[in-house]
Amino acid sequence: MMTLLVEAIIGAPPVVLYSCLSIVIALALCYIFYPVYKCRGEASGLACTETTLSAPSSTTSSSCNNNGELLLSLVIPAYNEEERLPIMLDATLDYLDKNREMLTQLYIDAVMLNSNNQRRSSRNKSLVKYEIIIVDDGSADNTCNVVRKYAANVTSGGDTVKLITMHQNVGKGGAVKTGMLRSLGQLCLMVDADGATDITDGLPKLLKAMHELNKSKFQNNISPPASVVFGSRAHLEEESTSSRSKIRTVLMRAFHFFVKALCSPKIKDTQCGFKLFTRHAALLLFTNLHLRRWAFDTELVVIAEKLNIPISEVGVIWHEIDGSKLDAGKLSLALVSLGMLRDMICVRACYFLRIWKMYSKE
Repeated sequence: MMTLLVEAIIGAPPVVLYSCLSIVIALALCYIFYPVYKCRGEASGLACTETTLSAPSSTTSSSCNNNGELLLSLVIPAYNEEERLPIMLDATLDYLDKNREMLTQLYIDAVMLNSNNQRRSSRNKSLVKYEIIIVDDGSADNTCNVVRKYAANVTSGGDTVKLITMHQNVGKGGAVKTGMLRSLGQLCLMVDADGATDITDGLPKLLKAMHELNKSKFQNNISPPASVVFGSRAHLEEESTSSRSKIRTVLMRAFHFFVKALCSPKIKDTQCGFKLFTRHAALLLFTNLHLRRWAFDTELVVIAEKLNIPISEVGVIWHEIDGSKLDAGKLSLALVSLGMLRDMICVRACYFLRIWKMYSKE
């Protein structure tokens, strides 16, 4: 059958060959630039409903970031996470509440530093408060009700729990973008709903790395800073390779190769769901973000490099959690990997051809 097809193509007139080639090229371009079509009509595509489920009685959520309080926002994208999300929230909120004093000092160091004594002294009397934003990405299970019931039992003083419900499934990138642009904290942490990254290890490391990134900016009177710290699993790669199937190992190495070639050679792990942004960086990056699915992290790296926003990468403790939304079948993994490659090519092409504009002011 294949032989007959090849013979038919070879023996076809040039006009037919050119027509077939044109169709193939057109289909390839449609596939590559499909994300451009998907992100059209941004306002309607990211329609959502925001509900404040738990908030301090002495202040409103809209003023938390304007009255001198220290506020750390946690943005948690969730899709069909009724089982894993409560476990993650228990561990996260327990750690945040019990280590509030230590995290307050790290927070102050990260956003103000010792060189800015006047601003430090105006805030160092208060402890950091947390804004927990769960973005339900059109879940088909009971995720929303689980979050509501959980928030009703939150008693830690001064903290806020918000539920953002997307009107349809928009993908992890769209959910994170929505949560980040609606957050109020001077520092914004993106964290996955499965709790795969150990927050007791990761958050202090990211805050310390943010301190180092912002140090020179405050010394040079650059304010507000725009900086990003990525949690990274790159140091676990060799260990995880031994437990992965050959197909997953091949796809992982191929993905890393294309990230270096198409995005940046500086970042070893773009996909870890544990990233810390200053407010200025979050607004700049997520205002410009277009990709809505798995590869959105790679576009963040491209945008950051174009806007000269520094990114630091810090190794974190990470454990695979059962219940992944990514189908582990060989065909599914191959299709997801192909889609992520397509998205990376699309990002490079769209910014090179100026199909997507780059905004340097939030």
